[in-house]
Amino acid sequence: MKRLVDFFVIGVARGGTTSLYNYLQQHPRIFLPRVKECNYFSEVDTLDKEAYKDPQPGKDYHQKIIRDEKIYQGLFNDAENDQLRGDVSPSYLWDKNAAARIHDYNPEAKILVSLRNPVKRAHSHYLLHFQTGHDKSASFEEALTAPKREIWGGGNMYLEMGRYYEQLKPYFELFNREQIKVLIAEDWTSRNGDALNEIFDFLGIEYGRIDDGSVDQNASRKIKNKGLLDVLRLEGIKKPIKWLLPEQTKEKLKDRLFYKEGEKVAIDPDTYERLMRSYEKDIEQTSQLTGIDLKKYWQTDTVQ
Repeated sequence: MKRLVDFFVIGVARGGTTSLYNYLQQHPRIFLPRVKECNYFSEVDTLDKEAYKDPQPGKDYHQKIIRDEKIYQGLFNDAENDQLRGDVSPSYLWDKNAAARIHDYNPEAKILVSLRNPVKRAHSHYLLHFQTGHDKSASFEEALTAPKREIWGGGNMYLEMGRYYEQLKPYFELFNREQIKVLIAEDWTSRNGDALNEIFDFLGIEYGRIDDGSVDQNASRKIKNKGLLDVLRLEGIKKPIKWLLPEQTKEKLKDRLFYKEGEKVAIDPDTYERLMRSYEKDIEQTSQLTGIDLKKYWQTDTVQ
């Protein structure tokens, strides 16, 4: 009898899921696959062609688009009998049918979601896509008025992904409320130790000691040498580099050549206020759905 995945971290994109993945995998009672985002229960696409290739044993991947059940189950082959199996895929919140698929697969599964201030989430998402070359818009404001690319990986549905009510509603309709834990990124990231123990308690396992210093927060940074970075991303150049340089060496070179440490791009205050007003109804609806006063965290938030 095959072992089912016990819990799912369903999002949100740019809401701390990479940090959660890195924290949770340190707990001896938790097993997470070496593919951070499996995307098995969502029908999403990406501009990253590598994501469609099957994962290779012994290698780490940030994202894959996995469609084959045998491959998905194989990601958990190394899990011990006493370990909880987890899947961290933010696309499960965005895909409108993922909740039903997960419920059909394991109606007893526990659901974790980390929500973030929707304007800051959108801005962070744009910065990520600007850094990776998926978005050529010179500013956040320009990106918001660009033609929509309705695709998960590399798309520009920045504002839409922050409307949480309709995305969360299917999970609350299908799963018992006790099976769902809603985290607020601004809250839990400021008190990692206590918040993580609350997560472990929710999952039904003992508290664990987590090393904060070893966690990659996947934060947005200012970019430099953008022209050279775009050239190196061209398909005819990217592939030879991929084969010539080990992954860790490549990432260190990227950090040194293309990113400015400690610098973040701020949101224009007028843009921030305008967009926050557009989210007022959704924030109210999501607060009622989750039982959490989101205004307390977000409507008194500052631009920085």
